[in-house]
Amino acid sequence: MRQLVLLSSHFRIALVTGAALLVWTLHSTFVNFATSGITPDLANKDFANYWTAGRLALSGQTLDLFGPQSDYFAHLTASFGQNYPWHNWSYPPHFLFLVVPLGLFGYKVAMALFLALGCAFYLWAALRFTNGRKTLLLAAIVPFLAHNLWAAQNGYLFAGCALAALVLRDSRPVLAGVFLGILTIKPQLGILFPLLLLVERRWIVIASATTTTLVLMLASAAVFGLDAWRGYVAEVIPYQAHVMRDFEGLFLWMMPSVYGAIRSWGAAADIALTFHLVLAVPVAIVTVAAFVLARCDEDRSILLAVATFVITPYALSYDLGLFAPALALLGARLRGDEKLKSAFLSAAILLPLLLVPLGALHLPLAPAFILAVWLLALRDSGAYERGKALFKPSPAAM
Repeated sequence: MRQLVLLSSHFRIALVTGAALLVWTLHSTFVNFATSGITPDLANKDFANYWTAGRLALSGQTLDLFGPQSDYFAHLTASFGQNYPWHNWSYPPHFLFLVVPLGLFGYKVAMALFLALGCAFYLWAALRFTNGRKTLLLAAIVPFLAHNLWAAQNGYLFAGCALAALVLRDSRPVLAGVFLGILTIKPQLGILFPLLLLVERRWIVIASATTTTLVLMLASAAVFGLDAWRGYVAEVIPYQAHVMRDFEGLFLWMMPSVYGAIRSWGAAADIALTFHLVLAVPVAIVTVAAFVLARCDEDRSILLAVATFVITPYALSYDLGLFAPALALLGARLRGDEKLKSAFLSAAILLPLLLVPLGALHLPLAPAFILAVWLLALRDSGAYERGKALFKPSPAAM
């Protein structure tokens, strides 16, 4: 309780708001679980893809995941009814190693296990990332916890992998590389890791990540067939490109990127991507320079966790589990008189909950918030001062 009192009023507001949404989500989930059968609300989750994929793999129908999307969707309607809304499969074959066990259970039990174990892993990684700052971490991640529970997505799992890789890259480099190998299932969250590891000369992590990726790809080809990878390249990737270029509505509202914001205003995909790259490319260059000049590993970790969501065009609100703990670390550096920054960071904490309502109002403000957080992280990293000192002429030269 004492630690809660020590939180800034803005962080307490974010914590109470997130906690209220988490309690409401837990209650509605419990009601759906307690209802006989699979309710439409429970079925219309992204988790349905993971459970269906596990059952298809166990029944020897893996290739239906990597063929025409209509063939895959037929399995969903067979399980959940003819009025089931459109879902598609978007993951590479090595993701199946993680979802096959789900097919051994009924839908509700599998979902409960998936979310509970994923959340436990994420909490462990986030706590390590923030060096045990439990109260600040709780304030920063509760809105994300509530949102990912509502979506029944894989946000806990893959944000946990990214955070664990950052935490362990010095003390357990082989294990850090293993987590990065798993993160290749969702590569948009790992876009900056190769550059960070090169700057830090983490050769063991790089070797471990490369080896893990190759082993997962070869093992998936051996277990599920080479045709699964052929289908992934020929069917799944092109369809996912179609999703990125042509889907509208809720999908775009959940995207915190400049690309998603411009698309949500009705612009064509090519125009939106051009605007996105105008910002993303300079941010990537400056971030890599800051990796070189930053004071310590924690500063570089914060920069990566924030800059990822400026640079990648394709991330969604349930991916912000990597972003949220960085806000806790930035919040820990605030002085008592920095009320405006405290309010700003608290608003950024609520982004997982605000993206969809703001998108529905045609006010996609998330890119501006995330860019501002990146600027704050850049300033706090000490990179600017150290860079300026490098180029400052020595007195002897004057």
